[in-house]
Parts: sequence; structure tokens; C-alpha cells
Amino acid sequence: MREFAAALMKEGLTPGRAAAAVFLGIFIGIVPIYGVQLLAAAGLALLFKLNKPLTLASTFINNPLLQPLIVFSSVELGYLLQSGSFRPFHAPALTGGHMKEEIRAFMAGGHMKEELLAWVMGSVVLGVIVGGAGAAIAAGVVQLKATADPALRDRIRFVNQMFAQCGRADRGFVRWKLRLDRVFLMLAGLLAAEDLGSGTVVDLGCGYGMALSFAAFGNSSRRLVGYDLDVHRIAVARQALSQLNANLSVADVRGLDLPPSALILIMDVLQYLRADEQVTLLQRCCAALEPNGMLIFRVHDRERGLWSTITMAFDRLIFLWGRAGVRPLTLPAADYHSVLEKAGMRVEQRRFRNRLPLAHILFIAKKPLTEVSA
Repeated sequence: MREFAAALMKEGLTPGRAAAAVFLGIFIGIVPIYGVQLLAAAGLALLFKLNKPLTLASTFINNPLLQPLIVFSSVELGYLLQSGSFRPFHAPALTGGHMKEEIRAFMAGGHMKEELLAWVMGSVVLGVIVGGAGAAIAAGVVQLKATADPALRDRIRFVNQMFAQCGRADRGFVRWKLRLDRVFLMLAGLLAAEDLGSGTVVDLGCGYGMALSFAAFGNSSRRLVGYDLDVHRIAVARQALSQLNANLSVADVRGLDLPPSALILIMDVLQYLRADEQVTLLQRCCAALEPNGMLIFRVHDRERGLWSTITMAFDRLIFLWGRAGVRPLTLPAADYHSVLEKAGMRVEQRRFRNRLPLAHILFIAKKPLTEVSA
């Protein structure tokens, strides 16, 4: 019995599935389907093969202590969606006499339909918001527990320590990025398996320099070169990597002279470029690699159905928020593969989903020790 309970608790407890279980449980706990919440949560957990104890436990966000706040917040959000403003709130209405009058007017008058509609609409939005926050926390916690590789733990600790003196918001972003973005887990495995020697590591679109920090683990004298258009992030990266051999610049990756490199990284840049600019940049990266050097880059996966749709929608929101002035563009995976093979590279593709429901492909292109003739 004990073994069964332990197996049930660990069922599907990967970071992504734990996040999905918590999101589903919180969402069902908030929407007003009282009386069938546990049944609905159990049925959907079975359908999607999620951790059932975690899903059911998350529905208990709707408890006597929090229920008034959930209902009030749902109704207020509903009014905001309907009319563009919150419902007028009067403190005297909370007193005994006024409360009875409000309830009597609500039950007898024409406000019931309006209130119920606002409640239902608002509860859906509140469920998505609170469920999303809970899912992110669950994924981070499970990721920390799942990081059993001491080398990976040490690498993450090394990176966090380098950002310890940076601003609080920047430190928090780095910490949660490391927890939620699986690309760093994959990058750590690749760096541990490959011998880069003492060669230069270049990161195009380096942001805060987290990937460069990963590459510097175990060899703090390695030359690190990073470029990004975000002035603030480059400033933070310079502060964090000040004790390393790092050269970080604000620059457009399209017009750079790339140094001979053992490793070139491109994580979230290609989608900002036109198709011909993406091809040209990849060709230049391949030419800059030393023999046995690697080019690693990430693009959105266009062949994962709903996950691809969510990923592209999320990217469009990021572009709008950042006022990029262009729409994100991801080429078919076969096109990227073809460009790399024509450049003489050995190519591997790894499809993966992030802790958030975002689908990506990691391309790993390695330059042979001997040039392959076209």
C-alpha cells in the first residue's frame, strides 16, 4: 500500500506535467462549478495523465478562507471585462444592515443575471492568472528537486552567484529563467559531454549573459564574446561577468566580424531577422567555427500543432511588448537543416517543450575536423 501511494505521488511529476497539474487544479477550483470540482479535476487528470494527488490538492484553493476573496475578485474582473471598469465598491455595504439590503435587492431585482455573468467571466480569467502563477512555481520547485546531477547544480549555483550583486529584479529574472527554460539544462548536458578546449565562446543575442556564464563554468579564463541590442541587459551582463574574460557589446548581429570560435550560441535572435538574413548569419557562423567547433541555436517548432500555435502567439506578444517593429519569422526546420548541411556541418535536431507550454527545436551543428567538400 505504501509503495502504491509513493508511486501515485510521483506519477508524471516532471516539471512540465507538475505545472499542468497545478494549473488545472487551481483553474477548476476557481471557476464556479461547485459540487463537481473534485470529480472534474480527477477526470481531467486521468484524461491528460497528470499527477492526480497534485491536481486534486490544487483545487483546494477554493476553501472557506479564500472563497470570499475568490468570488469578489471574480466578480470585479467580470465587471472590468464587461464595462472596462470595476464595480463601484462601498465599504458601508459590508455592514450588517446594508449587507441585508444589498442581498435582498440582488435576489429580487435584475442584478442577478448581470452578477452571475460577471462572476463566470471573471472566474475564468482569475483561474488562468492564478493557475499560471501556481504552475510556474510548481515547475520551478520540481525542477530544483529533479536536478539530481551535482555538476548541473554546481553550474546553476555558479551562475546565480555571479549575478548576486546585480539588482533584485535582474537577479530574480535570471533565477527563474534558469528554472523554467529547459534550454539551459540541455546546454549544460552538451557542454559537459563536449570538449571545447580553451576556444572562444560567442553568444549572439546574449541578453544577461547566462549562457556565457554556463560556458565559463570550470574554465573562468575562457574568452567569452557576447552581443545584444538591449543596453540594460548588456550593462547587467558586464557587471555579472566582470571577473571573467568577457567582452560584451551592444551591437547588431547582422554586421559583425565573428572571431574564430569553439562554440557559437544563438538562442532567441533568428526570429527577428528576414529569411535571407537568417541564412546569411548561419553561414557566417559556420565559417567562423574552428574544426570540431559547434553552433547551437534555438528556433520555434512549427510542427507541434496547438503547442506551435501557443508558442507563436506568445512570441507575437513579446514582439508587440518590445515594439520590435516586425513580425517573428521562423523558417521550416528542413530549411535550417539544409543550410547547415550545405555548409559542411554535421547536424542534430532536438525537439523539446519548455516548462511553459512553448515548443522549440534545438539545432546542434558540429564542424568536422576535416572539411567536407560540397
